Formats: sequence, structure tokens, C-alpha cells
Amino acid sequence: MGSQPAEVVFCVEDTVGLKGDRLSVGVVDRCFGDVDSHTPRPQRDYSEDIEHHEHVSDEDFAKFMWSGIPPRGTVLVSWQTKYKTELIPEARLELLDRALFVGDVVKRTFKDPMSGTVIGTKAVCTLLPVDKFNPNVLMLSGAEDHSIRVVPADELINVHDFVEGALVVYGDWVGRIDQVFDEVTIRLSNNSVVVVEDADDLEYEDFILDRLSVGDVVRTKKGNLRRGRWRYGAFDPNVRPEGVVVETRTVFIDVRWLARKFSHDDDLDHHPEPPLRLFKDEVEDPSFRMYDAARSADISLPFAANGTDRSYQVAEVAVGDRVRFKDIAGAAIKYDGSVTLPNGYPQGKVNRQLRTETLGYDMNIFHVMQTHTKVTVQWQDLTITEDLSPSLIPDPNVENDDEVWPGEIVCTKEQAEGPGPEVPWTFRPAKVGIVQAVKSRDRIAAVRWFEDPTIQFLDDDLMPPSKTGKLNEACEDVSLYDIRSTPSLTRRRGDFVLIRPNSIEPSSLPDNLQGPSWFGEVIDLGLDGKMTVRLGAAYPIVDVQIAAESVILAYSSDMDDHMDVGDSDDEDDDSDEEESVSDFDSRSFNEMWIEYEGMDGEPIEGNEEDWSTEDEDDSNSDTSMPDLVRSDDVATSNTTPDANSDAEHKTQPVLSEEKDESLHVTDETARPTLENHSLEGPAPFLILDTPPPSDHHYLLKPPTSSSASMRRIVKEHKILRTSLPPNIFVRSWDSRLDLLRVLIIGPEDTPYEYAPFIIDFHLSSDYPQYAPEAFFHSWTNGNGPVNPNLYEDGKICLSLLGTWHADERNESWSPGKSTLLQVLVSIMGLVLVKDPYYNEAGYDVHRQAQETRPNSALYTERSYFRTRAFIVHALTKDVAPFGEELKYLYRDESKGAPRLLDKAIDASKAVLERSAEDNDEERDGLRKISLGATVMLKRQLEKLMELKA
Repeated sequence: MGSQPAEVVFCVEDTVGLKGDRLSVGVVDRCFGDVDSHTPRPQRDYSEDIEHHEHVSDEDFAKFMWSGIPPRGTVLVSWQTKYKTELIPEARLELLDRALFVGDVVKRTFKDPMSGTVIGTKAVCTLLPVDKFNPNVLMLSGAEDHSIRVVPADELINVHDFVEGALVVYGDWVGRIDQVFDEVTIRLSNNSVVVVEDADDLEYEDFILDRLSVGDVVRTKKGNLRRGRWRYGAFDPNVRPEGVVVETRTVFIDVRWLARKFSHDDDLDHHPEPPLRLFKDEVEDPSFRMYDAARSADISLPFAANGTDRSYQVAEVAVGDRVRFKDIAGAAIKYDGSVTLPNGYPQGKVNRQLRTETLGYDMNIFHVMQTHTKVTVQWQDLTITEDLSPSLIPDPNVENDDEVWPGEIVCTKEQAEGPGPEVPWTFRPAKVGIVQAVKSRDRIAAVRWFEDPTIQFLDDDLMPPSKTGKLNEACEDVSLYDIRSTPSLTRRRGDFVLIRPNSIEPSSLPDNLQGPSWFGEVIDLGLDGKMTVRLGAAYPIVDVQIAAESVILAYSSDMDDHMDVGDSDDEDDDSDEEESVSDFDSRSFNEMWIEYEGMDGEPIEGNEEDWSTEDEDDSNSDTSMPDLVRSDDVATSNTTPDANSDAEHKTQPVLSEEKDESLHVTDETARPTLENHSLEGPAPFLILDTPPPSDHHYLLKPPTSSSASMRRIVKEHKILRTSLPPNIFVRSWDSRLDLLRVLIIGPEDTPYEYAPFIIDFHLSSDYPQYAPEAFFHSWTNGNGPVNPNLYEDGKICLSLLGTWHADERNESWSPGKSTLLQVLVSIMGLVLVKDPYYNEAGYDVHRQAQETRPNSALYTERSYFRTRAFIVHALTKDVAPFGEELKYLYRDESKGAPRLLDKAIDASKAVLERSAEDNDEERDGLRKISLGATVMLKRQLEKLMELKA
């Protein structure tokens, strides 16, 4: 049995209590550590005002109400027994239970490298009869006298037949219930009973519930009663319009249809999608079935921690739910008040209310006051334990593409040898296998490979026909960075899937099976390549073993967030963005850039009127611009003639037919050529007389023709010529001054050190009213990003570029103040940093948190070995127009040359030597890396050394 952690960590959806007050129970809505809960302006999610504890300062509370991020050491709690939402210090709370479900990935501590998968749950509840539950007058003595404790959740069912979020099958379709509409019957003080005309007009004292249940005390308008359907008695205007809910009946449900079963006939005319709204006739149709997760075929469940009993999977019961006993008569016998629990509390007594005493209505309804959950976990090393759920924490690294767990199907990242795929643009992996176990600290997985799989992908989709086949007996240790799981083959426990025809052995199905055998829930992942799928909408329940390629995902709990995207309030989001910009005092930020010194240590020349771009006189009053460097005589302008030849016919004049003399360029101050190998090295900024390279991302964009924009572009060029910091090189072309290509050498003491980064820019006709367009050339071959802000598709996430929102730490683009130089320096100083993990949206607040260091180290080591491949790419491919520059920076061994290739080789060797030391020193991902990362780095080091040969 697992024990409580020494340091309590609070997570979203935790059930908590107030220390010193056993009746106060609530659920955590937001916490400092859960970035996904940090949406701004939290008040928008609540109808009642959010309050704050007296030990949370007004200043901290005000910041929270704007940012949505709870101050470290506080959480936002929705109290279930007080009907209020409060920002409260964690020190005032007691962790009662943690909501963990089958399929969740957990750790023992944040620093523990090993994670595990929840394969079973068992919960016990504390119940209170609903007629004794009134938060406004709830007293300790009364609650304890009437509570029933340690009730297994599998003895209970939800009071409602139809629950939002439940999965249903109707005909050939699977759907998810979005909304349920009930008619409500109430009993008045004179024992008359009426089905009210409009249930939406019912109020629960001073708090509006999402859904009414039996036992709720409500009030309404008299007209709502008068026009209702009277079951007992008749309308009496002298009776107060207040009563108790005695029955709710679902009138209709709204369903979001997710998927249709596989069929040889894909004609939608023969399998039309059902209506979005289903009424009584439809839900009572024999082809309509609810998926009941509480039912099970225990014989096929995985083993529990003791190795003999079967693991278990029960219905989800949460604090605040209204429930019934499945067998109220049996419960009245079992919970008769005679049992005293080990903690000294009485277990409690079920006082059954007979229907003859309640006008024929079932009033044996209970409110779930608390839950206590035990979970069965299969760890990455294949051990199985049973733990109290509060002793475990959700794994924050679960979305890491390089993380795998036993039973998952993985494939290598390299393409299979031999003839190319029959379908263009598809990927056929060299190997496909099943993860047997994982050495988490070493980043090594033990994998059994399939002998002759026929698997190929189009993006992430599995292309038919696909087959995994027979599994080899031998097991091989491989780096986690050499393999990947894929969405179309990787299933998790708890996923709901469609089953392809003829995938189930007929002998596995009973002759009396009723209901769909083409839809089920994944409940176990075998190490033999087979998964166990429960046909939970069929009767009797059947668990079948089938191959992973035989199913396709129909629904996963991870899909909920994507389903709700369309429900967001765009207007609110826009207004928030505007307010966040307008409220920000950017003076200090802008001064940092305006005072940026040039290469010679002098401030950039120019004044405010230099930036005027609107309503300017378009006359040719400016003289020629001697500051612009023309490269007629610079060797770098002709280093890649072959690469540029294809683009010559595509280039167009930058301006219209009327020539603007203000844009005249001279060569009075041209930089030394690279052949001179001066100590200064390559020119930081040049305008080339060759066509732009054919692979420039914005080559086909229309040339900028606005005179105002061109004047601003020329002035940008002037700043770039004089003020670029070291290791940034910019090239433009006299035929397309609106296009630029930038080479940035990664800063030392970062995972990007000595690596080249190529970025294309386009300054459109709307420049500078709009930020430059930017495209990053990623050379990872689809194996993952090197930085959270540098996407593999070329997007650069930066507030200055308008691709990320601005806040106190990040400036937005300002037409009158921002410059291209500012963008480049921001990329160098804010993106290519030592700890890129914290560049992820919302992660910066965790920079000083020790629990995030392991995940940060993993991200750093991935970035380090992946960017070593950037060096190999740049020195073996044609990277126009920087061919000569790269040759000088990396290969030139003359005096004063940077010799970056030697530096990259020496640094990689040093990392490998330190990582080979057998000690418990914490790995930072830069000085010391995991065994799995050393496999990848050695591979890149060999290629770097080959370049020296």
C-alpha cells in the first residue's frame, strides 16, 4: 500500500477539506502547477463572485483575477458544502482524494523519472441522505449522525438515467450526450404533486444548480405550478410555490455523433447520421444503448498488485454527485448502524424510505460528501502496485512524444529500406514493435519487434491494408529518442474504439450476444501486441483480444477540450487581448531597444521622425543612401549560382515603374570579402546582386511596392548594417529588398551552441503597420521541435511577430518603435536560451520550481543532440546564400577563424565523457545527459567528425 507523500501537492480536480472543519469539502479548480487551468479572467467561469481567504492579500487576489494564475502556495476551490468559490492558501487545506481514472499516467513525485499507468480503481464514499443535506444549515452533529461511511462506489448508481458526457450507441452510430432536458415533478407542503410547466424557472434557494435531482428544495412562480400537470391534488393559490423534487424524467437528449461503424457500404444515404436531438421514442428503441462502464467481465481484467485478484474498474463517482444504491434493500441490511470503523466512527445506518410513505416515489437518494480512492498502477518497469490516489500525482510529461509505456506499439523513425512506398508521401517505418518495459532514468525501452509488419502512414493516419503480424521472441534495448508512438496505432486504457469487420474470432463471442460487437473500450494493453477491448454496450458483456490495427479511435477523454473550442467567446478573447496590450507600460522595454548600441559601441543614430511612414511626402527629396552596402565585389554574392538560377526568372522589380531615387544604393562602405579572411569575418549585413534563393519561403510573395514601406525598409537595412550583434548575419537582395534571410549561430552555454539557424523574413506592403512575416527552416526531419517557440512547420512563436500574445514580459509589435533588429535580438536572447522548456506557453512562472527541473533537462538534452544535426545539414547541403560564411565559421582553420566545427566536436565529447560517469549527479540536459540521449549524440558526433576527415 502506498503512503501519503511527505509534501502535499494539490492538483486540479482534487477533493479537499478545510483544516479544522470536517464538513467543509470542495474541489480544486485551479492551481499554480497546472498551466491548462490558467485561462485569464477566471470570474467569467462563475456566476457568483470569487472570494479570497483573509491570508491572501488584496494585491495577489487582484493579480489572480486578471491573469488567472493562482499565486504559488494557493489554489482556487469550489466549496461543495458552502456554495462559494475561494482563492485560499494550500496550508489551510487537507487533501482528501485525487480524481484518477483508468488510463491516467502518474508519478510518485515530480522528480521521479519513472511513471505508471492506472489500470484499475476502487473508491469508497461517505454519503448523506439528500433530505439531510442543506449547506446553509449543515451542522457537524447532524451530518455525522446521518452519514454512511466506507460505501464501495460499485454499489451505487447515478440518480439520473442519462448523464451529460455519457456515450451512447444508436443504430450504426456512436455519440456523446451533450445536454439532457428533464421534466421535474415537485411535492408541495400540502402533499400535492405537480409536474411544473417549465423546469428552467425553478430555483434552488439562492443558488442555481446545473441540474436538479430528487430531494432538492426548490421554489418557483405560481404560474409555473398552475399551468403544470397535476399528479396529486390541484393548484391552490394559498400554498407557497415551494417544494421538494420527487422525480425527474428525461424528455429528450442532445447527442454529438462521433463516428459510424465500419461497413463495406460507406454510402451515407444507407447509414444516415441520426438527429442531434433524440426523444423518448428514440431512446426506448432497441437499437439505442447506453455504454455502462460499471458492468464488467471480471475474468478478463488485468491482475491486481497481489498477482491473484483481478484489477477493477468502477463507475465514476465524484463529490457532489447524487446517487442511489443499486440494491436499497440489501444496503439497509448491510448498513444497519451496528459497525464501528477502525477510526472510531460509526459506519452509519441506511434508513430506507418505503414508497408507500412517499406517494410512490423513490426518495432514497444520497449526496456524495467524500470519496477515498485506491488505484492499481502498472509502472514502466512492469511492477504493479496499489496506492492511495493522493499519494500519486498526474505526470506533467504525459504529452511528451518521446515517452512510452509497456504495451504500446512503437515504430522507428527511419524509413524502411527497399522500394519506395506505393502511395506518394507515405512513411513506412523500418521496424514496428511492442514496448515491454522502460528504464525511465536511462531513457531506454525494451522492445520486441514484429517479424514482417506491413505498416505505413500518411501523416499520422494508418494506411490500409496494414498488419503487424507475428512478434519476435527477442527483445532489444533502444533509445526512446529512436522510436515513436503514433496516434493511429497507440491506444490508451479507457479509449473507446470502433472495431473493423472480421477482427474478432467468432469463438470469442457468445451465441446469445445482443447489441453492438463493433464498439468497445480498451481496458488492457498486452505485451504480445494484442489489446483487450470490452464490448460494454452489448449484453452480456464480452472482452475480446484484437490487434491494434483492427481498431480506430472513436472517443477519448483527451478529445473533450477540442470539442469545446467552438463554444468560446471570441469577443471576450479579443477584448482581453486589447486590454492586455493597452494596460501594459512598455516604456522600459522599448528603451532597452532604442538605446541598443551599434557595433562600435555608439548608440544608433536617428530620431523619432525617421520612423514616420504615414502621410509622408512621396517626392524624391531624399538623397542617395550611402549607408546601404552593395555586394558587387563581395565573394559571398556568388557562392551558390546553381541554387539561385531557378529563381532568376521569378524575381520582379521591387518598385513600380516610377523610380524612387531615395532607394539608390552605393558601395562606398562595402565590407571586406570573405576571401580576405579578415579578423572581422563575414559581413553581418549585405545586399546581394544575385536572385534570392529558390527555397526562400516568401519568394512567390508579391514584391513590396509601397513607397512608404520601402523607405522604412531602407532605414531598417541601415540599422542592421551598423548594429547587428555578433553571430547574426543578414542578407537581402537588390532585386527584392523586402526579402531577407538570416543566419543565427546558437549562443554558447545553451543547447543551441554552435548550431546554425536559418530564418526567412518578408516585409510586406503593410510594413511596418504589421510585423514582419518570419519562417524558420527546421531540419529535424519531423522528429520533433528544438524549441517550443520554433515549430517544425516554420512558425516562430514570438509576441513581436504577432504570433503570441503580449504580457508584462513580452512586447507586442509597435509600428512606430519596433524594428527588425529588435526581432532578431529577441530570437537570439529570448528563444535560443539555456532552458527552452520554460518557453512553452505559461511555463515561465515555473522557472524556479525544482519539481520542473527533470522535465526541463529532458527537453534540453533533446534540443542539444537535435541541433547537432543542424550543423551536419548546413555543412552538407546548399544553404544559400551562406555557403562561404558557413565554410569560414565552421571549417576555416586560419588564424582568427571561429572554428565552430571543432568547438562543437569538443563540446559533444565533453558531454559524453561527463555522462559516462557513474554517479547520481542530477542531469541538466546540457552538461550531463541520459543514456538514451548519448546514443543519439554519439551518432551526431560521428557525422561531425566525418566532416573533419
